[in-house]
Amino acid sequence: MFAHIGEDYVINSAELLVILSWDSFVRSKDNLKILENLKLHDRVVVINDEIKKSIIILEVDGRMYGIISPVSPGTIAKRLLNFNLYFDNYLDQD
Repeated sequence: MFAHIGEDYVINSAELLVILSWDSFVRSKDNLKILENLKLHDRVVVINDEIKKSIIILEVDGRMYGIISPVSPGTIAKRLLNFNLYFDNYLDQD
């Protein structure tokens, strides 16, 4: 399933590892090391430099990627849930 995470970006839930609050994420030194490693390998996308509400960690082809989104983690979770419910209901209509 898919969810819109800000501007022109959509994620596939099959690749989703975790959605975290940006403010909580950057409080941890270990998380900052992970972020620096992802940046070093050009695996971080910042959707909006001015608004950072969540970080989404994905695994694509065995590699970890990070997307920093202006959309809150709760909103992204609701979008995933709502899309999944809509899609499941649509499939049930035979």
